[in-house]
Amino acid sequence: MRLENSARNVKAAWILQLVHILGQFISRTAVIRVLTIEYVGLSGLFSNVLTMLSLAELGIGEAIIFSMYGPIARDERENISAIMAFYRKVYIGVGIFIMAAGLALTPWIGYFIKDMPDIPEIYWIYALYVINSSVSYFFSYKAAFVTANQNNALVVINNGLWEIAMVAVQVIILVTTRNYIGYMLIGIAFVLIRNISISMLADRKYPVLREKAMIRIPGEIFGQIKKNTGAMVFHKIGTIVVFATDNLILSKFVGLVSVGIYTNYYTITNAVTVFINKFFQAISASVGNLAVNESVERQEKTFFKVLFINFWMYAFSCCCLMNLMSPFINDIWLGEGYLFGKWIVLLIVLKTYITGMRSATQTFKNAKGLYWQNKYMPIYESLINLIASLILVNYMGVAGVILGTIISSLATCVWVEPHVLYKYGFDKSARGFAARYIQYFVVFLLIMAATHGCNVLIDGNGIGIFILRCIVSAGLPNIMLLLIYWRTEEFRYFYGLIMRKLGKI
Repeated sequence: MRLENSARNVKAAWILQLVHILGQFISRTAVIRVLTIEYVGLSGLFSNVLTMLSLAELGIGEAIIFSMYGPIARDERENISAIMAFYRKVYIGVGIFIMAAGLALTPWIGYFIKDMPDIPEIYWIYALYVINSSVSYFFSYKAAFVTANQNNALVVINNGLWEIAMVAVQVIILVTTRNYIGYMLIGIAFVLIRNISISMLADRKYPVLREKAMIRIPGEIFGQIKKNTGAMVFHKIGTIVVFATDNLILSKFVGLVSVGIYTNYYTITNAVTVFINKFFQAISASVGNLAVNESVERQEKTFFKVLFINFWMYAFSCCCLMNLMSPFINDIWLGEGYLFGKWIVLLIVLKTYITGMRSATQTFKNAKGLYWQNKYMPIYESLINLIASLILVNYMGVAGVILGTIISSLATCVWVEPHVLYKYGFDKSARGFAARYIQYFVVFLLIMAATHGCNVLIDGNGIGIFILRCIVSAGLPNIMLLLIYWRTEEFRYFYGLIMRKLGKI
């Protein structure tokens, strides 16, 4: 049952992500063509500012979702109602705080921009970004219950349909009026419509959500939420400083145009990363159920299978990113004026791989509620990242900021997270994991070098050449991975799974 739920959720999540990727490229292209690259830079900068403000959420959402796995599995309706009532109050409060704090920062937003662009409505645009971010917390809490019930497909389909409508209306408004304010207002309206829609769907599918809470959250559950939230505060700080300060530093020390170009590359890598992460989000509830009901031995065997597919997806994807990002931007999307050099692209790809390879460990660690055991790690990670980025940006520009993130990841979370999972989750040494991780990294470097070497031999530009690069970049890594791993237990498991699915079809 867990496998079927996960497969359904993954399928729906990937379909949505394809829709999301297409929507992102259509809307971003419209902004660049109709307006200027500075608007894209503003989007990246303001998104980072608001991500900083999202610290107000404190990670309580994840802690509450974890607390629901047990009551859902045991069908404890009163406890579920109590948890959801608490969740609603928290998210409304967070949304109001972000709106108030964000709007209060409006007079100082120019401090983060090195060279102020000729955009007269810049402060109004920022205010609308604040409102968009804050209203995303309203009416959205019931989606978490749907996800915890291993039915994330419902959320995915709802969000996907509304996103298609939103992008279509936004592009029409932008092209016909050249008005970015109208573009933003449409986005805010659709965020509210999407959240209200999933709330209504959840009420119809799960009648327990319509029941009024008759009791307070039991002390044991509230204590668990409080403890995990306390630990998640540190994780939230770390995540925000590491991943939400790049554009702030670039805007302040390099310029808004560089932020715009970096945002274009980030749009591509983030599309791939989010696409892959939909797999881990889709299986998170099933892993939570596994952690509650199965033995540690069964959990570890499943973990190695998930780690294997984690590696395969990121190794293949990063090989494609290394060889296709710049040709895609140059030949298909925007043109030569929006390109970075090869060394910056390599650093972007390495950052994507190193960050992505944490997904399997994080999924199992979060499902087992191991937030407290490494609560200080994100503080060290964020301090190393901030110091390294601020020093290196003066010498290396954009490359220095990316390298700062890589250094902080290698110094902390790459080894701390698996150590915590094994010590407190599996009660054993993480040496077996370390050996696999190093082996996977060496294999990744080899196949990336081989794939890049083949792409160097392909000369020229244009759509035909780009298609040829796609064939080489997608085909060679998968062939090499197949030759290396076809005898392993993990490969045979997924091969058998695929064959059974194809047999049913």
